Formats: sequence, structure tokens, C-alpha cells
Amino acid sequence: MTALTRRLGAHGTDEDHRVTTMELLFDVVYVFAFVQVTTWIAQEHTWRATGEGLLILAVLWWVWVVWGWLGNVVRADRGLPLFGFIVALVSVFGIAMTIDGIWEAEGGALEPLAFSILYLVIRVVHSAVYLWAARGDARLTRQIWLSTAAWIPAAMLLVAGALLPPEQRLWWWAGTVALEALATWVLSVRGPGWRVQSGSHFSERFDLVMILALGESVLSLGITVAKLDLTAEILAVGLLGVLVSISLWWPYFKGVGPAVEQALHDADDDRKPDIARDAYTYMHLPLVAGIILVAAGLEEGVMARAGEDVSEESAVFIAGGAALFALGAAVIMRLVGGAWGWLAVSAVFFAAAAFWLPLLDPTVAIVAAIVVLAFVAWRTPAARFGDTVVVEGNGD
Repeated sequence: MTALTRRLGAHGTDEDHRVTTMELLFDVVYVFAFVQVTTWIAQEHTWRATGEGLLILAVLWWVWVVWGWLGNVVRADRGLPLFGFIVALVSVFGIAMTIDGIWEAEGGALEPLAFSILYLVIRVVHSAVYLWAARGDARLTRQIWLSTAAWIPAAMLLVAGALLPPEQRLWWWAGTVALEALATWVLSVRGPGWRVQSGSHFSERFDLVMILALGESVLSLGITVAKLDLTAEILAVGLLGVLVSISLWWPYFKGVGPAVEQALHDADDDRKPDIARDAYTYMHLPLVAGIILVAAGLEEGVMARAGEDVSEESAVFIAGGAALFALGAAVIMRLVGGAWGWLAVSAVFFAAAAFWLPLLDPTVAIVAAIVVLAFVAWRTPAARFGDTVVVEGNGD
């Protein structure tokens, strides 16, 4: 083995592995990306713009997830994986810079083309590094090749959408997300299976991205407030907005997060990838999307206050985001055998509230979110476990 081979080698992890500083730096880039998505939704505040923003979020989510799985089996701060993470980090920042004008740009323009090409670069580098790290593990290597067969056609849809007029782009890119999500899940269940080396690392990674999403909601609100002339009313709404972020933090970090971490810790090695796939990879996306929608509602509410206007969209975003967050949390708790009833009830409440809260003052929506989510957090303990019901993958 040459010195170059040793330097480029993949350093495997063990069950005690924790998040590295390179992964932390990688995650920080996502704060900027989340702010970009939130700003787009809040500024446009239409159904189509909301769908566009959430679609971009889903694409970004898949990028984050695949590197999270890689960092669980090899160290992200050493050897060839380190160079891969650096390429991905820079590329994600480039993707985030394109978000602002991506849906108005003509086919073949810089923004959509750069977005799709950078995504393609990230996925190619990820697969190459993962295959390098999995040398000698025939089962994992086969699973990586199956995953590659899923994302290549999905990426081609992304490139095709970048070349088409903006009114067609949404549907082609929606196909990208749908194809990759469905194919990845099926191939994961039917395939030989992934590896989860460290349950602690996996839980910590997703806890951190949740913190970043919540931090983005505060940051986005703060950036909006800083652009305005401060009044007592704007100050009050801003402070209430921070309380909303805390009320979203509470049920997750006091209930949902510990419940999933405990389930992952207690599971047999062959069941860990199933929990990691279902409860983390798939069901944490609705949680982040819900936080983004709530943040967009808070931003829109502050802007409406500054213009002495009443914003119905603000209440819709807050209620809809809270409903999505609560529903995702309830499903996660159901998957791992935790207490999920109050979360499900709150999801129904917020879904119904999206129709009548806009008729009231937007501040009422903020206060309602704080009170209901805080009550649900108080009523949802983390220690109630039963049998997990995640779909099991093929153990071949």
C-alpha cells in the first residue's frame, strides 16, 4: 500500500462514533439554504411558490441525507471522504445561491442549470466515495449500486427541467423527487440493506439538522425585523416568533428525538437501518418542511405588520406548517412505539385551523401555535415505548 493510498483511505467508524467537525461545517451551509427557501415562500406567498420552495427543500434534503449515511460508516474528516465532503459543501452553497432566481429563469439559464449540475456533481462524488469506502463489503457495495440506479434517472429529470421553460420546470423536478424517494425506498427494502455503524452518530446528525432548521426560523425572522423600523407591535410579534420556535423545539427534543434515539439504540443490528430509513431519512423531512413553513408565516406576518396590513397567508403558513410538523412527529412516534396521540390530535387541529385562523388577527395564529405545541410537548413523554413497526428490509 502506497503512502497516497493510505492518505486517501476510508477510516471506518464504530458504535461509539460521534459527529465530526467537518459534518458540522457541512450542516452550517444548510442554514443559508433554509433561509433562501423560507424567503422565497414568504415573498411570493402563493400555492405555486410554496410548492416550489418545498420541492427545492426536498432536493436539498436528499443531498444531506446521503452524506449523513456515508458519515455514519466512515469518518468525514479523514482521507478521501474528507475531500468528498468538501466538494459537497461547496456545491450545496452554490445550489443555495441559485434558489432566489431559479423559478423565474428561462430554460438553460445559469440558475437552473447550475442547480442541476451541482446536484449531479454531489451525487457522483458521493457514490464514488461510498463505493471506495465499501470495498470488501459485497452487501453494502451492492446496495450502493442499487441506489445509484435510482438517483441517475432522477438527476436526468433535474437536468431536463433546467433546460425547459420555467412553467414546466416544477413538474419535471417534482418527478425527480418522487422517483428518487420511491425508488430508494423500494430498493432499500428489497435490497441487501444499508449499514448503521453508530446509532448515537445517526441520532446526533438528525438532532443537529433539526436545531439548524429551528435556528434558521429565528434567523430568518431576525433578518426581516432588522430591515424594518422597529415598533412596539413588530417587537411583540418578533418575540412571539421566537417562542414559536421554542414551542417547536419542545415536543421534538423532549419527546420525539429521545424516543427515536432510544428505539435505534435498543434495536438489533439488522433492524437499525430500517428505523434509520423510516423514522429518520423519510419522516424527518416533514418536520423540517413544517418548520420552514412556520418560519415563512412569521416572516410574512412581520412584513404585514410593518405595512399595517392583515396577512391571511401568515396564519395559513403557521397553521399548515404546525400541522405538517405535528403529523410527521406523530408518525415517527407511532413507528418507534412512542406516545403519539396528542401529536396526531394537534395535527388535526392545525389542519382545521388553516381555514379559520386567517379570519382572525395573525397574532392569534402565533399564540395558538405556542399554546397548542407547548401543551402537546407537556403531554407527550419520551419514555413510552412499544414494539417498533417500521418496514423491515431484506436481510440477505
